[in-house]
Amino acid sequence: MSPGSGCQKARRGLAGTGLAGAAGLASVALAATACGNQPANVPLPPKAGTASAAPAAAVTGPAATPAQAVAAAYRGYWQAYAGAMTAGSAGQAEPILAPYEAPAGMPQLIKTLKLVWAAHEIAYGGAVTHVKSVQITGTRAILNDCLDLSHFGAVDQATGRVVPESFGLPNLDYYVTLLRTGGRWRVSNMQPVEVPCKP
Repeated sequence: MSPGSGCQKARRGLAGTGLAGAAGLASVALAATACGNQPANVPLPPKAGTASAAPAAAVTGPAATPAQAVAAAYRGYWQAYAGAMTAGSAGQAEPILAPYEAPAGMPQLIKTLKLVWAAHEIAYGGAVTHVKSVQITGTRAILNDCLDLSHFGAVDQATGRVVPESFGLPNLDYYVTLLRTGGRWRVSNMQPVEVPCKP
């Protein structure tokens, strides 16, 4: 299978999917990372295969404030997503994502990741978050992020080559909903804003 072919299938499969709800989160995550529309215009991040679930666990350590705990969970989500992309199977990806992804969104997220795995691609680099604000109401938080996905792409496992068109875009303004369940904050929705943001 040629590099990027999994992304082409993902784009077709997600063409009719809205961005509301957990299913939209999967669309955003895959379309913005593994299926970007332009080559990277920044220096390439570290060698592929560095993404794993281990750093994500470190990110969500004790936080001084509830807002910091929400922001840490959100950053952990992106690290876990890269680890899940690299895991290669649902059985390995689900435990990586479970601490960061709302349960309702897991089936769609795994379904979307299967397109990446079918293309024999894994994560390269990672998302750079710029959390601008966090508002918490009970067990629901709304986080505003100026997300940079220009360092997050994919690499072809067979050739070891980075897929240039897989990188996302910088300065993506997102409002992210996180829900507190089981004692943890988990991402449940991402809503883009059309106007670019400044970190």
